[in-house]
Amino acid sequence: MFKTALSPRWLALLAVLLIVVYSFFRLGLWQWSNATSQESVDLLAEQALLDPVAITQVTEPRSAFPEDGSGKPVIAEGSYDAQRQFYVPDRVLNGDLGYWVMTPLDTPEGVLLVLRGWVADPVDADQPPATGVTVTGTLAPGESPALEVDLANGLMTSVDLGVLINAWDDDLYNAFIFATDESPQVSVDSVAEVPPPTLANRDIDWGNLGYALQWWVFAAFAVYMYFRFLHQAAHKDDETSENTDTKHKVRA
Repeated sequence: MFKTALSPRWLALLAVLLIVVYSFFRLGLWQWSNATSQESVDLLAEQALLDPVAITQVTEPRSAFPEDGSGKPVIAEGSYDAQRQFYVPDRVLNGDLGYWVMTPLDTPEGVLLVLRGWVADPVDADQPPATGVTVTGTLAPGESPALEVDLANGLMTSVDLGVLINAWDDDLYNAFIFATDESPQVSVDSVAEVPPPTLANRDIDWGNLGYALQWWVFAAFAVYMYFRFLHQAAHKDDETSENTDTKHKVRA
């Protein structure tokens, strides 16, 4: 296996592996820092006291998520695009498992993803009318990469904005909001409001800790797959070498 690992092809794959593992490790450290930082607790507490401002005063479509954006109250005006509504499964509200209802809001500046609420089953969700609506909510960054994406059937396992940027031909905000109010009220009562995220005054945020562990699991899996394929390639090389030696002996 050592001989196979030193071939140009496998050395190149090793270089790619090291880059991937380093990137995943750093992302895990970043999430770990968020999980154990008291600064995030203080920031959300401060943001909750602010008055809502127009989202255009905080961020723009296709811009990086602002460093002080998490939990900031914002207002956006536009119309819902029910045709591109999708659902995020395995979300808990009041101890019950269900789905987040994610609906794009078409604004004059671009498309803003809105978490309109929670339902026990997608059939309980409504299709909001494409009429003018003013949405108030708190800003949030996109989540970790979705493990499964099926937008054709309206499902995605996380709020992965990177997937939507590639899938939708629009200027998309690199953020979404937890809706806290609509004017006029267009969402039905069966879509329960999801409270904006809050952090208690504690040492660890278990959500960010889970994301950190997820990135490190991805890194470990990449290492595992590299050595698995390397072992298989080395085994084939050994078989080829043995067959060649056997042929030479027979001819001799």
